[in-house]
Amino acid sequence: MGATGDRAASAPASPTRIRSRFRRILRVTLVVTAALAVTGLAAGLWIWNDPMTAFRLAMAAGHANAGVTERFVEIDGYRWRVLDTHPPDGATASPTMPDRTCLVLHGLGTSAEAMMAVAPILNGTHRVLIPDLPGFGEHEMHGERAHDWRFYVDAVERFRAHEELGTVDVVGTSMGGAFAAAYAATYPDSVRKIVLLSPAGVVAPRQNEFMRRVAAGDLPLDIKDDASFAEVLRLNFPNPPPMPEPIRRAFVARAVERREAFLHIVEDLRPFLVSGCEELIPRIKAPTLVLYGELDLLTDPSMLAVWRLGLRDMEGEVYPNAGHVLLYDKGREVAERMRRHLD
Repeated sequence: MGATGDRAASAPASPTRIRSRFRRILRVTLVVTAALAVTGLAAGLWIWNDPMTAFRLAMAAGHANAGVTERFVEIDGYRWRVLDTHPPDGATASPTMPDRTCLVLHGLGTSAEAMMAVAPILNGTHRVLIPDLPGFGEHEMHGERAHDWRFYVDAVERFRAHEELGTVDVVGTSMGGAFAAAYAATYPDSVRKIVLLSPAGVVAPRQNEFMRRVAAGDLPLDIKDDASFAEVLRLNFPNPPPMPEPIRRAFVARAVERREAFLHIVEDLRPFLVSGCEELIPRIKAPTLVLYGELDLLTDPSMLAVWRLGLRDMEGEVYPNAGHVLLYDKGREVAERMRRHLD
């Protein structure tokens, strides 16, 4: 990734190039296995019967396409994995590396890869770091302590300080959006601006089916088999992306393997994800951009009104024909709006 500095010094990507970047990254990540499979019968059988290798190859392809490097850092005895647009140790950095830094926070049950499309959007203006948060991706839970909102906000601050990032912009989606808001409220001197994509954390004036199911004690995002994984995809995407069978199997296997930790975290975070940001909103000083999708089945676009009532410096929009994953459904529009806000 020694070329990262050259990319950062180049002119920002045009709207035409940005338009399909997230979809392109996702396509590359998902179809790399299919491409390998057709190179020969032996390769195809190997990939089909070893889905975790297929998963790792797909992730590597996604990293390369997004312009990020995977690295690991130890903080307070715990190993953090982070995707970073900064050249790795030993690589030559450009003298015109971006002055600004953006810290990106992923959503519930995902990992840094879910947000790596932010990297090319901010190419040329920001160094972008996307960590696996504790208990997700390749980051183990931090012992038996409660993994509540304050734990995550403090962990993010320790990561920022350890990496000597200075004042950062923060982008978060869903759970990560709620964390970004709570982080800005708790550590205002660490934050310049924030972007909240489909953020959780406030009570929706209009309760959707997902919220009613959660209130009744159901957990629709609990992946325990292929059918429940299909339901998670349905809730996230109006038109779920195609997924080669080995990659799908690997996703389900990883989720089942980590299910106990996931359920523990969900219970610790449940009150915060439902309404915990509401008492924190008045403390947010950072200029804030809040975006929702009209067809969102998880968070609801009616939640925008709650943020608007409490935030002192806010822009917001609901995108038509978009679901929960705005970077997939409205990649070009979200990219342009994000760039303007973080300028």
